[in-house]
Amino acid sequence: MLFHAVHASPPHAAFIAAVESEKISTSHAPIDAKILIIPALFHGHYPETGADGKFAADIARQCGFAVGTIPIRSLGTSTENARIIRDALEHETASQIWIFGISKGNADFRAYLQLYPNAAAISRLRGWINVCGVVAGSQVADHNTRTRFGAFKYGAICRLFGAGYDLIREMRTDHPYWRKPIVLPEHMKVFSFVAIPLGAHIQKTLIKRYRAISPFGPNDGMVVCRDAILDGGPAYPVWGADHFFRSPEVIPLLYRFFSFLRGQ
Repeated sequence: MLFHAVHASPPHAAFIAAVESEKISTSHAPIDAKILIIPALFHGHYPETGADGKFAADIARQCGFAVGTIPIRSLGTSTENARIIRDALEHETASQIWIFGISKGNADFRAYLQLYPNAAAISRLRGWINVCGVVAGSQVADHNTRTRFGAFKYGAICRLFGAGYDLIREMRTDHPYWRKPIVLPEHMKVFSFVAIPLGAHIQKTLIKRYRAISPFGPNDGMVVCRDAILDGGPAYPVWGADHFFRSPEVIPLLYRFFSFLRGQ
């Protein structure tokens, strides 16, 4: 029901139709715009999950965009990574920039916008592409730390990977960052891609998380689907994909989307 509701309602329907009308082409002339990818949590530890965004980078290049990756920490907090994003954008010379955030990378970018609203680089940001965005915290983090034992357990896991407990604390939905309304610069466009699966579509590594947060509504194994859609811009729902965003639809969808983005 959620998938069909998003698919049919404006402005989502017009955006979906516009993207789907684009032809798939693997060769475009260069365009004066750059895609900057903000990777997901654990991108340095498990790039094979797609957390590093390499699949999107390759397609964006074929569609004529310059592409770069902002070197956020694989297990950095949103506070730490927002600072890295600020520094990277200050040194970026491209005049037209699109941010392509993956999973928690979107939380890190949201934190950047909130912590550094007067950064000069914001004027050069054309828009924000939010893919499976953890933009308001994750109910999985809430579930994992709801008891003292859970907080101790996941604190120990963080230390095992060389991270602090602030990583989990900032991913909870009750963290002050996510309690504030998102204030987007007026000139910046926003597009969301949200995975909407059934339980049968969830990969084995995510199924326990999916079940744990199912009482909150349809989810992708990490975040409630509705929370992954940014207000202020249209969304494209991907049926049958989970939070890892693996589906036969994804590759052709990205070719069409980047072709669409050339005209924005």
